[in-house]
Amino acid sequence: MELDKILDEMESIVMEASHVPVVDKIMLDEGEINMAMDKLRAAVPLEVKRAHDLLEEQKNIIANSRTEADHIVEQAKAEAERIVEMAKAEADRLARNEEIVKMAEEKANGIIENTQQYDRDMRAAADAYAEKLHKESMQYASDVFSYLEENLNKTLQAVKENGDALRSSEDNSHDNG
Repeated sequence: MELDKILDEMESIVMEASHVPVVDKIMLDEGEINMAMDKLRAAVPLEVKRAHDLLEEQKNIIANSRTEADHIVEQAKAEAERIVEMAKAEADRLARNEEIVKMAEEKANGIIENTQQYDRDMRAAADAYAEKLHKESMQYASDVFSYLEENLNKTLQAVKENGDALRSSEDNSHDNG
């Protein structure tokens, strides 16, 4: 992750900074820390865009899954209708024998019920999958933002402390000089 590299670089700048004797503080190269901060500012929107792109990709997967489920259901309905029509034609051909017609209608109703159940099952599965992907993507986005916030706060605190120490050191050198 690019942010890790940038934060490692900032940590390295802080770790390699010159120590100011007596006050237990360090002096940072302003150019180095500013360059690292600029990289960080550039990387954060990129990470946010990546998280957004992931969410969009998951939305597309969900939409495609629902479209495919609808297509399968439509095919199943068409097949059921075809079978029903075939059963009705066969029943008519057999001189409208009541028993045969009754059996064909029961079979057709069974197929329709099975198709409707399949439709409900596919939609429920697609909805469950969509919900799972949504929760996972929201958790991922939340984790990324928490990670960013924590590391940015740590870095900002280190920069503030070092800035305070540097100003304090400068004030002491002006007072002594």
